[in-house]
Order: sequence, then C-alpha cells, then structure tokens
Amino acid sequence: MKEKIVVVIPAYNEAKYIEKVVKRAKAVADEVVVVDDRSKDNTEAVARKAGAIVVRLLANMGAGFSTRIGCDLALKRGADIIATIDADGQHEPEDIPKMLSILKKEDLDIIFGSRQRDKNMPIIKRIGNWGLSTLTKMLFNININDSQTGFHVFTKKAYPRLRWDSSRYGVVSEFVVKVAKSNLRFIEVPIKTIYTDKKTGMNKKDALKSAVKMVKWRLEK
Repeated sequence: MKEKIVVVIPAYNEAKYIEKVVKRAKAVADEVVVVDDRSKDNTEAVARKAGAIVVRLLANMGAGFSTRIGCDLALKRGADIIATIDADGQHEPEDIPKMLSILKKEDLDIIFGSRQRDKNMPIIKRIGNWGLSTLTKMLFNININDSQTGFHVFTKKAYPRLRWDSSRYGVVSEFVVKVAKSNLRFIEVPIKTIYTDKKTGMNKKDALKSAVKMVKWRLEK
C-alpha cells in the first residue's frame, strides 16, 4: 500500500509566498496542511485557493504551536510520513522525495534538512545557528550541524516521541532534544540555504530563550 505523505506548513503573514509553496508541495505529497497563525494578510485565502487544507488559529500562537496543530491533523488524516517546511519559500519541497527515499532505505525515524552556514545565510543568523547547534552538541551529545532547520521529514511512528511543547521558535531546538532523548534514528541531508526575507525568523531574543530552554531540558530527568 502506498504511504500517505502530508506536508505541514505553519504560516504567518505569508500571502506573498504561500501559493507557490503550497503548489510545489502538492506536487510531491498527497495533502498539504497550512496552519495560519492568525495572519493579518490573506494567507488563509491564498493557501485555500492553492489547494491546501487550512486551519486558521483564533489567536497568534507561534510557529511551534502551529506546526504541532498541523502535525496532529496530518496524523488524524492518516499520514504515514509527515514533512514540515516553512511558508516563506526557503525550503524546496522537491527535496522531500529524496529525503523519503533515504528515510526508507536507511530505516530512519527522521531526517533533518541541513543548510550550510554560507554567504546566503545572514551573518547574525550564522552566528546564532552555530551557537545553538554547538550548545546542543555539548548538552545532549548529538551531532546536528543545523539544529535550527524547520525542514523535517519523519514517520508517523516517530511523531509521538517527537511531539513538542514549545509554542514558538524553541520548537526546532526541542526537535533535536526529543531526538536525542528518545534515541531516534536520524541523519541530516544537505539542502540549499535560501533566505527570501533576511529580517524574519529567529532573532537574538528568540535564540537566547532557546539556549535557556535547552539548559532547562538538560537538567530535567
């Protein structure tokens, strides 16, 4: 029986990019779920028109909360494989089939789409990415080059062990912590480093909060 692939996309004020992202995702998946985090623009309408299943939140809850809601729905809709990508076009849905092939061939639980910290990544984000990835290795003895990626492909069996509590950007760090604590089988697959808007995404305050949370998670049993 063919496995059902569902792509989950958290979105906030992404009307400019969401149509193209949804259509590209639909070309490689069975369903696309967009969780509109109470956008102020017409993200919801554009995503629906493009063919996505859209959940609009009643309040702005953050990327972590939106992604969790989307993954819960994907599982309820019978997903065998869930892929999470960002709504702003920085991830290429065309990479999903390659990741899925590796996932099955290597009998893995999850694959991380790993960006290179090159000139395409703004320098402040390069520093933050390196810092958080290094801290993750130190605290949890897990070697992840890009711990802050939003591109993941994982199995339905892995999701209960991955399911996170973070509501905002701490979700990507918690992803890695869950993998380490649950001994899930993983690898990183290189993806292009694309920034459609260098001003959005995790800022210094978010990075600091993530670092503090990781220390807290490390101290927990």
